[in-house]
Amino acid sequence: MNGKRTAGAVAGALVAGLGLTAMMMAQEKKTRKASELTDLGRAFAHQLSVHHVPTGNGPPDPQEQAVVQGGHLLLSALAGVAYAAATDDDAGAVPSGIAFGLAFYGVAHWLTGPLLGVKQPEWRSDAKTIGMHTVNHVAFGLATAAGAKLATRTAA
Repeated sequence: MNGKRTAGAVAGALVAGLGLTAMMMAQEKKTRKASELTDLGRAFAHQLSVHHVPTGNGPPDPQEQAVVQGGHLLLSALAGVAYAAATDDDAGAVPSGIAFGLAFYGVAHWLTGPLLGVKQPEWRSDAKTIGMHTVNHVAFGLATAAGAKLATRTAA
């Protein structure tokens, strides 16, 4: 695995993850309700028997926000490493980014979340939610692939 390409994929994934984090935090501020990511974090914390987990649909306090968004960024970075491991140096950024984004969406929302019991199965979501998740993950995959490609080009 090419180290510069991996670093580029991680950087691209972190940029995309930060963008999604900013959107979710803005939504929480505007609606005064927890984002879907905060809800997932709370469900996971309950499963781990964390003693102090906020209940209800209120927005997170700064400490909870740091944990939820920090976990989201860690997952983004790990996804960047997975992209670099799953694709080769010659992969086109657009097709591999779209494919990776869709695969990541499928694994996260259609399989892992429901199997862990932290979210309802995605097929129970409405079309608007499925569309939003699809677009977000494709954008994430494209940013990850673009970061990897850019790092590969500058390494030559």
